Amino acid sequence: MAKSPYSLKVGRVYIHKKCKQGTQVNGADFEGLCNPFKLCLGTVCASCGGPRGLKTFYWEDTKEPLDTYRKRLRTKVPAIYTYWWLWISPLIGLIAGSLIGPMLLKKSTLPIVAGSAVVGSLIMFLIVGPQVLMLIAPKKYYKLR
Repeated sequence: MAKSPYSLKVGRVYIHKKCKQGTQVNGADFEGLCNPFKLCLGTVCASCGGPRGLKTFYWEDTKEPLDTYRKRLRTKVPAIYTYWWLWISPLIGLIAGSLIGPMLLKKSTLPIVAGSAVVGSLIMFLIVGPQVLMLIAPKKYYKLR
């Protein structure tokens, strides 16, 4: 994977397929858009406005669709990153949620345990897991072309 001169300050330009106009993205938005382990379902076109799915945008310089770019980066990292994101962190959330939920609600019926387990898994998968991954193995995905 080629390194690039991108920086958080300058960012990068993506093009909306529908209107063919570019949008400059930088800073935390750029970092989040490039990180394949952070939740990102779409972005916004500065020209026509409104949120759209990642598959409707592509990088100006490489012509690679944003959704394909994120999938490609996910396959280029060590397998443990993906295992952590898809399996280990949700499993930790499942266990923690099934223990913490009933303690907080002072009930341990099956729906409470199951609901707490699902909530714990989602929190770990979507929020905590990617943040812990960045602390353990910080990677500047925005620098990769």
